[in-house]
Amino acid sequence: MGRPTAEVERIAAEALGAAPADVRPAGEGYGNEAWRLTGGDGRSYVLKLGPRSSAAKWASSHEALAVARDVGVPVPELVHTAEADGRVARVLTWIDGTPASEAALDDAQVDRLIAALGAAVGALHGSAAGGFSSRLDGSAPTFATWRDYLAHRMVEIAGRCEASGAVDPVLVERVGREVARLADEVDDVCEPVVCHRDLHLGNLIVDADGTLVGIIDWDAAEPWDRAGDWFKLEYEVLHAHPDRADALLRAYLDGGPVPPHWPERRRIVHLIEALNTLPNAHERGWDDAFAERARRHLDDLLADPV
Repeated sequence: MGRPTAEVERIAAEALGAAPADVRPAGEGYGNEAWRLTGGDGRSYVLKLGPRSSAAKWASSHEALAVARDVGVPVPELVHTAEADGRVARVLTWIDGTPASEAALDDAQVDRLIAALGAAVGALHGSAAGGFSSRLDGSAPTFATWRDYLAHRMVEIAGRCEASGAVDPVLVERVGREVARLADEVDDVCEPVVCHRDLHLGNLIVDADGTLVGIIDWDAAEPWDRAGDWFKLEYEVLHAHPDRADALLRAYLDGGPVPPHWPERRRIVHLIEALNTLPNAHERGWDDAFAERARRHLDDLLADPV
């Protein structure tokens, strides 16, 4: 993105009540088209633009933001939404800081970040949902059991894999069988909670001391089993900090017991999320290394059954 368009300037002025003092592209974690706005009072905001097809997903993410804020998770505040010219727009408060993916953190600061992250996810997962679904706002089918939702989700993912032409149908079938097997084992202990589902380091904002001051980009938030956040936590955050796995779980549990069937529940989420990465990579033009890592991860999972 270069200079802001007239549309961006108009929406910014509408949201802020006056023309912004400054508009510039936003950084990592804010989406494909996002702008940082500075108002005349010096306060900063982020403006995100997307196709009208994003409206339901965004409405769901706004509910997740409200839930997270209510339980004390540091999140941006939604201040404006609009629809115009086939696009949807929203403005949220800007959280000052640096994405953890870009911050030079020492060991003590990493420890602080991991502890705060585990506590935040634990607080979020204390928010029960009315059923398992792909949306929090009721705009997608809702299922009473995790097993039934997983069966629904696998049909959707399999369809996307087939449409992409980039995923071996044999792999899809193997993953589907394993997910169904595990779902039967864990279904009785799974309850729907609000999950962020995209907790990579770019979505974690830290201050100069490494303190977690914001979790951003809630567009993937859905009511899943509590293991739903552990794919990105393990695949991304702990991939960068592999020696912090025990510390993250301790902070998440806050003295409570490990959830029943925890390895199996996490394995389910790893299987479906890694598989879903493959059509995503194809559709969005992500580099081959990204997709290849997901394929290797699936191969490792399937070669080592729980």
